[in-house]
Amino acid sequence: MLFRRPCYYDDFICKADKCSDNCCIGWEICIDGETAQKYAAVKGDFGKRLRENIDFSQEASFILKGERCPFLNERNLCDIIINMGKDSLCQICRDHPRYFEWYGNVKEGGIGLSCEEAARLILTDGCYADFFESETDEYADEDFDEGAFSLLFSVRERIFDILCDCSLPLEVRFSEILSLTDAAESMMKSRQVQKIMWDFSFSEELKGLVGVLEQTEAIDEKWETLLIKLEKALSEGLELSLSSNEEKYAERLFAYFVWRYFLKSVFDGQLTEKIRFALFSVTAIFALYRSLGEESFEALVKSAVIYSKQMEYSDKNLDFYYDSLYN
Repeated sequence: MLFRRPCYYDDFICKADKCSDNCCIGWEICIDGETAQKYAAVKGDFGKRLRENIDFSQEASFILKGERCPFLNERNLCDIIINMGKDSLCQICRDHPRYFEWYGNVKEGGIGLSCEEAARLILTDGCYADFFESETDEYADEDFDEGAFSLLFSVRERIFDILCDCSLPLEVRFSEILSLTDAAESMMKSRQVQKIMWDFSFSEELKGLVGVLEQTEAIDEKWETLLIKLEKALSEGLELSLSSNEEKYAERLFAYFVWRYFLKSVFDGQLTEKIRFALFSVTAIFALYRSLGEESFEALVKSAVIYSKQMEYSDKNLDFYYDSLYN
């Protein structure tokens, strides 16, 4: 099987105790069956501690202490790694913030925007349209529409070509990408092109932004606080006029969402919805960033991380967004 990932994928290194937004805090951590069996068989004092802090009923999971993983020590380091080594982690802890999707004989992966170190890499990578390939020993899925996938892959390559064309204003590039994907979706569904000329603008995208975001289920207090700031900023006439440097960040964010979601259209045929979600996300992240009132790279990272946790890592909120878009 062919494994594709963005150029920055292999550069990711967890900051561990240096991270200001630890992924072992505030998340339910499920344990895969193989690792749960291994933990249940560990002997000695640490084995006893493992069993005392894991709920083995149905799908095994760690029993959080407050909002912390019970094995996250006072130095914000993992006691499982310290006592048993890195290879002893459960699947979700080994992978996060990495994500994967399988398409026939192709596997694609990346690193998720909900991790602050991943967000820094995504926002600073200058080769967002490039990727690495290597072979893995995983088995291919034989029951797969290779023709539709090839078309989608070609469309995604064209999307990145348009995105990289800095001779055009960013909003014009986004409009062209919307028109392209609309035409490709028509071709996939009816084999006929019924092209709609889209006209994207940040000012239009801002309309109704809060109406969608405020109806999503808040994952934590950080989101609620930031949303209040966004509502206030919009009531005071917030506008999104990006500097040339900010446009580069917007391109990279957009490329991240396209890379992560666009090819999933092979399963549902909803190409335009995936692009609309990418554009909505870029707009929301910059609106949240503006509402913070801090003109700094780290403020943009913070906004991206909070948004990603709220929208990307909540199936309920993602479903609500797509329902809103459909309606």
